[in-house]
Parts: sequence; structure tokens; C-alpha cells
Amino acid sequence: MLHVINFSTHAIHLDQFERDWEQVRAFVTRLGLDGIELLIGDDPPPDLPAGLVRGVHLPYWIRWVEIWRAGADAAVSPEEREFLAGGARDASHMVALQRRLWRQAATLRPEYAVFHVGHVTLEESFTRRYAFSAEAVVNATIDLLNATAATFPGGEPPVRLWLENLWWPGLTFADPALAEAFVQRLRFENWGFVLDTGHLINTCPDITDEEAAIDLVFERLARLSPQVRARIEGLHLSLSLSGAYQRGAPTLPDGFAALPFAERYGLARDHVARIDEHRPFATPRCREIVAAARPRVITHELLRLDRDELERNLGLQYRALTGAPPTGGSHATL
Repeated sequence: MLHVINFSTHAIHLDQFERDWEQVRAFVTRLGLDGIELLIGDDPPPDLPAGLVRGVHLPYWIRWVEIWRAGADAAVSPEEREFLAGGARDASHMVALQRRLWRQAATLRPEYAVFHVGHVTLEESFTRRYAFSAEAVVNATIDLLNATAATFPGGEPPVRLWLENLWWPGLTFADPALAEAFVQRLRFENWGFVLDTGHLINTCPDITDEEAAIDLVFERLARLSPQVRARIEGLHLSLSLSGAYQRGAPTLPDGFAALPFAERYGLARDHVARIDEHRPFATPRCREIVAAARPRVITHELLRLDRDELERNLGLQYRALTGAPPTGGSHATL
């Protein structure tokens, strides 16, 4: 089983390591981790130290189903197309953009590439009055993935796709039939699921403590078919206990629709960050999640404002998970 941390090509992560990928590699090596899961952008990824990248996270198209269905007639502003749907104009353009992303991910020779299965508008992130059902988003995702895979030799993606759950409409693991739909309807074999524990917990705002959160993960796993559970190959491990915030979350901010896109996006981003907390697990019961899911890779997807906070949170979760600090860790916090 591999242990990795999430990372990205964005300044928020790179600046913590003085924009030096060798420092990232040294950090990972010192902690005895196996590498990083790298969130890439639309541009080709940079040159990276050999063996550092074990997985790739594809850009998340937050709002895309309207464009998939209606193309140029979709009521989506040019800014939202650019920032929330990769600049896609219509379904055929989406396929071309996904094809490019899959090929760029493959150049890093990762073991997998993560694809978020979800759809939400900025307004819906506050109101939770969704235009599309989970079933509609899953159906559109299956169509997009099948159409993109068909453009490659043998109809297989050049990198193994891992489909990730969210708490927005799409794949949530709350409805076993929707997870089963991928097993039944994807026309290629080079894929699996990655279970994000924090995202799963976010679907149930009544959860208020770590023990109840773990019980919820078990309950959802137990309801999945053997075929779906066999496809769970990765685990994004983090804890989110934002139920109190979600239950009392603000409605749409006053004057939201009239704000410039950048301000609306910033408000929604901050709101989502308060929902998806990325805390470390502290109880050894998190080992039971790993035993039930049996992943090949655990991504420690933890909040960090700086390198020291990452070490502290990683040390806490790693101790809960294994009873020991990460191999090779030298700081007292680990």
C-alpha cells in the first residue's frame, strides 16, 4: 500500500517549498512517503524529479453539465465556461479537452488520474437547490468518459482513471445504484474508484464527531455492491466535521448575482473550504476504514497553511492509522 500527500502546481503549495520541486522530493523522502498526488492544470505539467508523482488529479470541472447538454445555448457566462468548465464550448470540445488532459497526465507516468464526478453552480453551493439530479450528473459523466475513451487506441484511456465522490450531485456513494451504473455502463476497463472520506461525511450534516463519521463511512461501504467495492482502489483520507456550519450556513449572500465573477467565485470558494475541512483523523478506528476499503493508495489530503502544519497533521493521522510516525520522520511533532 502506497502513502502519498496531495500537492499541486499552484502557488499555494509551491511557495511553501520555495517553488523548488527538489525540496518537495526531499520532504516526501524524509517522511518515508511514497510520493505525491499532483493536481495539474490545463497547461502541460512541469519537469519533475523522477518517481515523485505517483498519481495525478485532473482539473475539476465544477459546472459543465449544461454545456455538455446544450453547448453554445447553455446559460453559462464566458467567465464561468473558462474557470468552471475548462473553457469548453460544447460536448465535442469537452471530449477534446479531456483527451488532452488524459494525455498530459499520462506523460507523468502515474499509477492513476483522479476525475471528480460532480456538478454545482456557485449559487447552488450555497442554496443546495440543484438544477441537476445526482442521476443526471452521473449519466452525463458516463457519456463523457465513454466518448473520450473511444478516441484512444483500443478504446482505453492512456492512464487509469479513478472516479472520486463529492457531496454535490453526482457520485456521492449515498445511492449504491449510481455507483453501480459506472460498473455496468463504462465501456472501458482502465478505471477504478477513489473514496474521499471527507466528501462522504459532508453529505450528512448531522455528523458531529469522529466516531459517528467513521460509522457513516462503514454504513455507506456496506451498502455498495461487491462489484463497486472491488473497484475502490484509492482512499483520500481526511476528516470533515462541518455539520454545524452546514446546518447554519448562510443563504446566498445579499446581492450575489450582481457581483463580478471573481467576487462570486471567491465567496463560494471560502464557503466550500468551510464545508470540506480536511482535518486529520485522530482515532485509531480510521484503520478500520482502510481495512474495509482495501485501497492500493492512501492520499493524506490534509489542510496545511505551511509546511509545519502539514507535518503536524500528517503525523497525527499517520499515528492514528499505523500507531507510529511516518517512517523516517525526524521532527518531534511526528
